[in-house]
Amino acid sequence: MEITVNNLTKRFEDKLAVNDISFSIGEHEFLVLVGPSGCGKTTTLRLLAGLEMTSAGEIYFGERRVNDIRPKDRNVAMVFQDYAVFPHLTVFENIAYGLRSRRVARNIIQESVPAAAKTFRIDHLLKRKPRQLSGGERQRVALARALVRDADIYLYDEPLSNLDAQLRHQAREDILALHQRKLRPSIYVTHDQSEAMALGDRIAVMRGGKIEQIGTGTELYERPNNQFVAFFIGTPSINLFQVTLRGEGEVIWADSSAFSIRLPEELYPKIRSHVGKKVQFGIRPEDLHVPKRAPFPVDADTMIGGVVNVIEPSSTGSSVYMSTLGEKSQDFVATFNLRLPATYLNKEIELAMNLRRAHVFDLETEKSLLYS
Repeated sequence: MEITVNNLTKRFEDKLAVNDISFSIGEHEFLVLVGPSGCGKTTTLRLLAGLEMTSAGEIYFGERRVNDIRPKDRNVAMVFQDYAVFPHLTVFENIAYGLRSRRVARNIIQESVPAAAKTFRIDHLLKRKPRQLSGGERQRVALARALVRDADIYLYDEPLSNLDAQLRHQAREDILALHQRKLRPSIYVTHDQSEAMALGDRIAVMRGGKIEQIGTGTELYERPNNQFVAFFIGTPSINLFQVTLRGEGEVIWADSSAFSIRLPEELYPKIRSHVGKKVQFGIRPEDLHVPKRAPFPVDADTMIGGVVNVIEPSSTGSSVYMSTLGEKSQDFVATFNLRLPATYLNKEIELAMNLRRAHVFDLETEKSLLYS
């Protein structure tokens, strides 16, 4: 069953929480809504569940328009941020709650609940109360309660935000296992872009009640429509520099107080109209390389220099936080697949830019000149 949302809008008095958004979700698709706090992603989820009434627009589950259908009649399973487990009920009773409220036969409940609990490794906890469980175990109770239902659509409202890093990783696998078992449309809300990249078949980036861009994680990362998407997707975030595009014969340069670089010819058709203007130039941290290790030809016209401020080791290498040289210094970051020794702290180094992976944005509209 496909989910279709047309021109969905929600107002709370004078606040426009969801602003005329449209999207569809395939029959087996896992869609992630991601964005900063207050962007409208949870409100969108609640509109789909029927917990909020639409101000305008239409929601279809398959061919059925559900705008005026009560939440309990939409056949939606929802996992909440705060788990929403009943403290006075046992784990078994919590998982069975939805089935009992729909008057499912007792013998089916007795079979289904232990099976769902086993999927999430809590079958040994069925007689316990929530106060006897850890945060991760309570979250798995909420997931099992969703699994045990044969819902038409599964909704997740930041279900992992209260868990520590190790539990989040395990719970992610649990959610994907639930999705692969049910193969029903699923929508997941988070503010964590790395979580979105790990889970989503497609990702919708939201801001101010609107969807800025929707696509696969790779599409959003490599071909962002605008500066906001480019900055929001990726860890560490993309480096942005205000530059002036300068034409010199057949060559286009990007000039800033920190560098002057010669841009690749394949970019010229899309940026030529902005020659003489200021634009935002973006380069991702992993596209800055130690010159001797760069996987592309390096010359003086593709370099940026800076002072090393902080070296942050990681499991795969290091993130190096730097400041550009000159009077108006600007912070930027590079990530390497090697451990930069601490002896580099406070030293000046030069890095080579992979300009074929650069981004250019209009200064006023923030739209990408390359991928809009």
